Amino acid sequence: MSLKIPDVRYQHLASKWLNGSITEDEKKEFASWYNTDQDHEVIIPESLAADEQTHRERLFSGVLRQTQFVEPRKVLPLFRLSVAAAVVLLLLGAGTYFFVKQKNENASEIASVTADIAPGGDKATLTLGDGSVLKLNELANGSLKVGKGIRISKSDGELIYETLSDETVQVTFNTIKTPRGGQFRVVLPDGSKVWLNAASSLHYPTTFGNTDRTVNLTGEGYFEIAKLKDDKKRSVPFRINVNNKELVEVLGTHFNIMAYSDEKVIKTTLLEGSVRVSKTGTKNASLLKPGQQSEYNGRDGFMVRTGIDPEESISWKNGLIAFKDADIKTIMRQVERWYDVKVEYEGDIPERLFTGGISRNSQLSSLLKVLELNNIHFKVKGKTIVVSP
Repeated sequence: MSLKIPDVRYQHLASKWLNGSITEDEKKEFASWYNTDQDHEVIIPESLAADEQTHRERLFSGVLRQTQFVEPRKVLPLFRLSVAAAVVLLLLGAGTYFFVKQKNENASEIASVTADIAPGGDKATLTLGDGSVLKLNELANGSLKVGKGIRISKSDGELIYETLSDETVQVTFNTIKTPRGGQFRVVLPDGSKVWLNAASSLHYPTTFGNTDRTVNLTGEGYFEIAKLKDDKKRSVPFRINVNNKELVEVLGTHFNIMAYSDEKVIKTTLLEGSVRVSKTGTKNASLLKPGQQSEYNGRDGFMVRTGIDPEESISWKNGLIAFKDADIKTIMRQVERWYDVKVEYEGDIPERLFTGGISRNSQLSSLLKVLELNNIHFKVKGKTIVVSP
């Protein structure tokens, strides 16, 4: 039996259904997917579903009752565990959802997680040009600094720069940095928007000139670049220096850059427009089209991938921890950054590939309980997670 794993779009719709924000059109879209070629078994383990009867009915019964697509397929008993070679496992608990591709013959019981760790949130520090440091999550909304042609303000997890047209702007450089377990958004002086993931930083000028817009990124960021014209109405390029290894040049576009030092490659994923990526200090560049992703490492250079799901790369920006055909260590690196924990490994960890997602607002235990269904076990010791077979 072929297994159809839902992409990030349908995971996102499932989340919206559970939190009550889904629209009528989105309900129909989700129900259409749910009722098409979904012949695999759907199960909900007792440990996560015991208090989620309402969620179960809303997602499985409600969607199918309230839309007029094909006849609803049979939903399996609530606490039945499948032993099929390939199943899709949908777990509902505290507004979370997860799709897991299983390769083993028997599903293991879910071990109890005695400790729990809260997810990250809107946290960051801002270093101003004079060296002073502001802890943004500790400051109230409103103006933070006004003067020398610029106003800096904060509004619910977002840092906003505004150029004051009646004043001469003095250019200085600021750095916003998110810790592990933190995220923040920035509206730059030209109107460009940047979402910073956990353990990331952005270094940028407080105003841009008419010939160049250059910022420096470490970690991961999603960019929506505003178009800017010079005095001769020519487009002013926007450049991102990534870890002093890769240069990304754009004019007006939406894209994501993942460049954590503990990952093997730098990934640049284009959603809209076009970007050029090149090795810092060289002129040879690769041009990306929407739906393409470049991977760069110092040894092999650039590789451009097509046929990807670009929404997967920005799932973090949309409030999800999501992955496709990822091994446990790849997943746990995301866990380390978002939950601000340390991960250790004991024994020979079985090779399993996971495809799925979970809300970034979920407690860590929700994710660990799901992974334990695939013969991987966890011990929580304070802020350390020990992974064992």
